[in-house]
Amino acid sequence: MGNIFKSVLILVAFNQLNAAEKIKPSRATLESNVGEMQVEMIKLDNGYWKLNSLLDGGSIVKREESEVFELVNNQIKPIKYDFNQRILFRRYKASADFDWNANEVEFVEDKDKGIVELSENVLGPSSASLQLRLDFREFDRDEIPDTISYVVYWKGTIKNRTYEVKKDKEYIETPLGTYEAFKVSRQFEEGSERSQVFWLAPDLDFSVIKIYDKNDREVEIKIKNFEEIG
Repeated sequence: MGNIFKSVLILVAFNQLNAAEKIKPSRATLESNVGEMQVEMIKLDNGYWKLNSLLDGGSIVKREESEVFELVNNQIKPIKYDFNQRILFRRYKASADFDWNANEVEFVEDKDKGIVELSENVLGPSSASLQLRLDFREFDRDEIPDTISYVVYWKGTIKNRTYEVKKDKEYIETPLGTYEAFKVSRQFEEGSERSQVFWLAPDLDFSVIKIYDKNDREVEIKIKNFEEIG
């Protein structure tokens, strides 16, 4: 499974926002064909936000991910990222600490360690998906772009990540209900069999209601429940 869930589930924790508030503390439950996931967004005492997610697939897979970030004028500024995954007997750990004063990120990827240079508006491993959702909230409905690109820190490197937008909405059924949604597909190198698709529902303030991911296996994720907390 590798990085199947990485960077895709964070968006659901931003449901039920209003125009004056970008984020509220919340908790979401998602169902998939590899287990149920809990996603929780909390506000820290220093004003930063932290998103925690836990996928428990029993003896097959267990995955924990967290990201601390600051939100400045609708732009996400990652601060710290942690990832811990077990698939059968294989384990993988990763972390990244973003130093915006020195403009560098210190990372650990399993047994590899290093430092890479940061540039303005670089997003964390989970932040590109979240920034996509926040940007959709700001677009004029008649001027949604065909493609959206971000600069992202990913496994010790800085990369461009591009999403293609299908402007004709589709009806998507979920355990939470049926909604019209925009289909947004992440672009990969030509010839790659990798696939990652999000469906964003305008009636739920562009929450992601369904995710399809194909890497070493196919995974489908749908939102099941949502509640505000705190």
